[in-house]
Amino acid sequence: MVLDIDAVAKVLLSDVEQATTRVKRLKFRTLLSKFGYAKRTDNNTAEITHLLTAKGLTINPPIVRLGESWEMTLGDWIYLSYNVPVVPQKEPLPPRWNADGWFDRIATLELRTEKEVEIKFIVPLLQRLGYVEDDRYDGMPVPAAHGSRDTTLIIDFALFNSENLKIRHQPLLTVEAKREGRLVKQRELMNAHNQAKSYCLWTQCDHFMITDSRTVQAFNITRAGFGVPAPPLFECGRKELPSRFGELYSLISKETLTRYYLAKLATTEEAF
Repeated sequence: MVLDIDAVAKVLLSDVEQATTRVKRLKFRTLLSKFGYAKRTDNNTAEITHLLTAKGLTINPPIVRLGESWEMTLGDWIYLSYNVPVVPQKEPLPPRWNADGWFDRIATLELRTEKEVEIKFIVPLLQRLGYVEDDRYDGMPVPAAHGSRDTTLIIDFALFNSENLKIRHQPLLTVEAKREGRLVKQRELMNAHNQAKSYCLWTQCDHFMITDSRTVQAFNITRAGFGVPAPPLFECGRKELPSRFGELYSLISKETLTRYYLAKLATTEEAF
C-alpha cells in the first residue's frame, strides 16, 4: 500500500487547526514515521517541509539540516503551528545603544563590495540588535533537495540565540546582503526579497532582512500566505536609521525574536 503523504499533511493541518493555541508538538521521529520514513535524509526532510509549508503550517525548529551536520536528534520535539497571532511588544533600546558613535558615522560610509557591506554595515548592525558572535552563522549552507532537484542554498547570515537551549536550533532571523546601491532598482529589490523568502521556507524562520546598506528592509512572513508578497514591517534609508533604530530593534532584535519563538514553542499539547 502506497502512503498518501498529502493526506497525512491534511490530517496534521486539521489537528493543529483544532488545537486551542493552533500549535501542537510531536517528536521528530514521530513526524518522520507519519510520512513513512524510518530515517531522516536531506530529501525526505525537504519533502516534508515543502508539503507542510504548502498547507500553511510552520515547523519549529526546522527539520532540514542546517550547516554541515545534523544538530537535532530524533527525540527532539517538533512544533507545528498554523497562523499563530503575534502581538508586537515595543522593546526599549538598551542603555548606551550608540555609545561608540557608530550610528553617527554610517551616513559617510563608503562600501565598495558586498563583502564590505557585510563586514562594515551588517555585522555592526546585528551586534546592536543584540546578536553576539556565537549567534551568527555566516554563509550557512542549507540542503534544499526536493524531488529530483538537489541544491544547496547559502544564506548570508542566519541568526540564532546560542544561549537559550529551548530554541538553539531555531533561526531567529536571516539576512540577505547586496552590494551598496544594488537595491535601488525595483527588479533587484524583488529578486533579493524572493531569494530571502525562499530561505525562510527551508529554515522555517518567520523574519528576514535585506539590505545593501543604503536601504534596510525587514519582513515577517506567514506560511498561510507564503505566496503572497507582503509589505515590509520596516523600511528606511541609511541616513534615517539612527533616528528609527528603535523601531527596527522592537521588531527583529534578539530579545524580541527570542520571546516570539518561545511563545510558539510553549505548548504541551501533542499531535495525534
